[in-house]
Amino acid sequence: MTTAATRVVFLLGDPVAHSISPQLHTAAFAARGIDAVYVACAVTDAVAAVDGLSALGALGANITVPHKRAVWEHVPHRTPEAELIGAANTLFRDGARWVADNTDATGVQRVLTDDIGLRPADGVVVVGAGGAARAVAVALGRIGARVRVEARRSDQATQVQALAQAAGAQELPPGAAVRLLVNATPLGLHGEGLPERYLQFADDQLVLDLVYGLRATPLVALARQRGLSAWDGLGMLVAQAAASFERWTGRPAPVAVMQRAAHAALRS
Repeated sequence: MTTAATRVVFLLGDPVAHSISPQLHTAAFAARGIDAVYVACAVTDAVAAVDGLSALGALGANITVPHKRAVWEHVPHRTPEAELIGAANTLFRDGARWVADNTDATGVQRVLTDDIGLRPADGVVVVGAGGAARAVAVALGRIGARVRVEARRSDQATQVQALAQAAGAQELPPGAAVRLLVNATPLGLHGEGLPERYLQFADDQLVLDLVYGLRATPLVALARQRGLSAWDGLGMLVAQAAASFERWTGRPAPVAVMQRAAHAALRS
C-alpha cells in the first residue's frame, strides 16, 4: 500500500504503455522491503518532466525512447559511462543534484557474453544509431568484436561506428562474415520488420533484437523459423534494470525476482 512516505521512480518516454518495467521494479522494491513504486509516464517534453522530479521528491527515473539524448544533454552531471555513450537511461540522486547514468551497455554486454557467447573478433552488424545503438556499440567494443553500424542516416551511423571503435571494436568490412545481427531500433515493437536486406541470414548467424514482447518479434520469429538462435530484448531489460535499481537504492538488485516478474508481466 502506498502512503505519503512512499517514494516514486518514474519512467519517462513515449510510448511507455508496452513497458513492463513497473512490474520489475515494484517487485524488486517489495523484495528488498523498500517503500517505493515505479510509475510509467508518457511524456513529450522530457526536459520539463526531469525538471519536475525534485519537486515531486522522486527517488529516481528511467529514460526511454525518444528522450535519452535530450535528457543527457539537459542534465549537467553525468557518470563516465553516460558521458561515453552520449545518452542517459537512468537518473539518480547524489545529494541535492541529479546525475545522468547509462546502464544499457552493462545490460547488453551481459547478454552478449553470458547468453549469446559472443567472442572477440566476431563480426556484428548493428542496425540503428540511437541511444540503444550507442550502448550496444560500447558493449561490442569492450568485447573486441568487429562491428559495422548501419542506419537510415549515414552521418549518425558514422558517429556510432566511431564510438564502437573508440571503445575497442574493429571495423567489419563489407562482405565479411556476420556472426551476429543486432536490431537496435524500435522496429518490431508494433509488428514491423527490418528491411529485406537484413533477413538474408547465414547458416550459423545469431540474432539479437532489443525489442521484446509476449510473442517473438518478427525478426526473432523469422530467425528461429530458419533454425537460428535468436534472442529478444528481455534479458537486456532485466540486466539494465538491475543496475538502475542499485543506483537508486544502494542495495543489490534481486535479479531472480525481477526475471520472474518480467515473465509474469508478459503473460498477464
